[in-house]
Amino acid sequence: MDEPQSPAAPSSSSAPPSPEGENGGPARTALPSAPPLAKITDRFLAFLLDLLPFLAGYYGTLYCRIVLKHDPTLVTGGWKRIFLGWAAAYLLYQMLGNFFGATLGKRLLGLRVVRPDASRPGFARSVVRALGYAASMPVFNLGFIWALFQAESRAWHDLLARTIVIEVQAKTQGQAGRNALFAFASLAGFLALNWWFFIFSPTPADREAIRKAREGLKVLAAVEEAVKAERGAYADQLADLAKASGDVRQFKEAMEGIFDPDGFRLAADKDSFEIRARALDRRRSEVSLAGPLKGG
Repeated sequence: MDEPQSPAAPSSSSAPPSPEGENGGPARTALPSAPPLAKITDRFLAFLLDLLPFLAGYYGTLYCRIVLKHDPTLVTGGWKRIFLGWAAAYLLYQMLGNFFGATLGKRLLGLRVVRPDASRPGFARSVVRALGYAASMPVFNLGFIWALFQAESRAWHDLLARTIVIEVQAKTQGQAGRNALFAFASLAGFLALNWWFFIFSPTPADREAIRKAREGLKVLAAVEEAVKAERGAYADQLADLAKASGDVRQFKEAMEGIFDPDGFRLAADKDSFEIRARALDRRRSEVSLAGPLKGG
């Protein structure tokens, strides 16, 4: 009679099989991947979206004060106070955007400002990053251009605050391409606008120089009318106008202070005169006045 067999102890080979990976080995638990770094073109578009309202406010204020109110204090430094006011508002806006993770422009582009460990920057880093814009922007935006060559696309203000900008909303290849194209077109327009402004657009000092030149022509025209009343003909030589002014030295100093000496022209006969001159603005704008004046 066979003896009853005791149940065999479970061996290690009887343990539940572990799931296999693609090559037959044990499968690995997938770790969450870090969000991708923001593309420099998306960052530039967000920068423009954030900056344009403040630029519009600054130039709108200048327009109201110069054109509508004719405020003379802008020439003596008033425009600097306006600029600093709008610049301070912009930096405050950036600080708040950093603290809450993103400015409006970054949110529209699906970007977020974070620490390298993907946590929020916090108050101190938000302040440092905002103030860092003052270092990144002035010298031809060199601090932003730095991001083109930095491994993590970090601009100077990112490096100062130890932050990065990530992409939290994935974009299709078509969306990324359109954003890049629009960014390059915007950059070209931005550079052209800056070039036009600094080369061609008159500054408050330029406007004041032109105003002084026009006022100077009116004074010269009044002297011409006095010469006509005394001699019966207008003077066709600047030296005659200087003598008629009563103080040749003061006349010469005034002329040098408001006119370019190389651009002054005076033509006159018995019945009429014409004065052409160039103001002392950057473009040496031409101003002119012809007579006889009304009522002269």
